[in-house]
Amino acid sequence: MISVKNLTKSFGDHVVLRDITEHIAVGEKVVIIGPSGSGKSTFLRCMNLLEVPTSGQIIFDGQDITDPHADINKIREHMGMVFQHFNLFANLSVEQNLTLAPVKLKLMDKDQAHAEAQELLKRVGLPDKADAFPAQLSGGQKQRIAIARSLMMKPKMMLFDEPTSALDPEMVGEVLEIMKELAHDGMTMAVVTHEMGFAREVATRVMFMDEGVILEQGTPDAIFTNPKEERTKNFLASVL
Repeated sequence: MISVKNLTKSFGDHVVLRDITEHIAVGEKVVIIGPSGSGKSTFLRCMNLLEVPTSGQIIFDGQDITDPHADINKIREHMGMVFQHFNLFANLSVEQNLTLAPVKLKLMDKDQAHAEAQELLKRVGLPDKADAFPAQLSGGQKQRIAIARSLMMKPKMMLFDEPTSALDPEMVGEVLEIMKELAHDGMTMAVVTHEMGFAREVATRVMFMDEGVILEQGTPDAIFTNPKEERTKNFLASVL
């Protein structure tokens, strides 16, 4: 689904990602863990060019998205992105948040978009919130709406950037539950998270990042029960 070749990202003199070569296959659920400042979110944001790589190549679904001639907005239609802080439009109702992009991009007419939005609101457990505004929702509800908004575009892959880290602890579960259902339904996913239980339960592969490189990766079982690198062991000892 996505191939990353020799990806390097610097901000000024500060090198955040160092020559990463990696791929995510169709249907994989890759969970990226590691200490703050290790480059996890930057790596994820490079995958859909929200951060432009300093060097290297990213190929998504057969298209080189780092090619200056690539229509990144067109390509992004197939990559859902869920942010830490929801990024909903405060002045639009929930339904308007969901239907805006597909109608504007002429992927659906208004009636189709309305029907699809109703369906997705049921799926994320919020069928009665179509006319509510983001300010009237809890953090967990906002994040579930943000996931539904991404799904409106029928993406081939979903990127999650610490989707639960801005939530009160009691709301984390409701968001993870939706993500687990998506994973179960076969969605290709890359998830940056501190939720180790989720990583253990859902990931097909766990990547441990530190200082801009993927230091170690493997099945959840391999990483959590038998990490090879000292740095991974120390990190897991501090978070588990």
